[in-house]
Amino acid sequence: MSNMSAPSQSSFCKCCTATVHISEEEVRQLFGSVARIRSLNLATEEEYGRRMQACRACEAFQFGTTCRWCGCLMEIKAKLQASTCPSPAGSRW
Repeated sequence: MSNMSAPSQSSFCKCCTATVHISEEEVRQLFGSVARIRSLNLATEEEYGRRMQACRACEAFQFGTTCRWCGCLMEIKAKLQASTCPSPAGSRW
């Protein structure tokens, strides 16, 4: 996926391993399944971009996909209007 170095074992969330690396195509496929729910309210593209920018700058963003605090794939969670950042220090978005 990228040339990012893996976080140290102590920084992994309780269930994550290097196997959480997923391609952009896999993220699109997963999100496509979620987006088919009719009552789903999505964040605007601007809000989604702002949220992902905050995630990418966060020390808990692992493997370019996953939040250490909640274990979610953030490319999906950030698209959902009602979602919030799970940082214990308070939502960053």
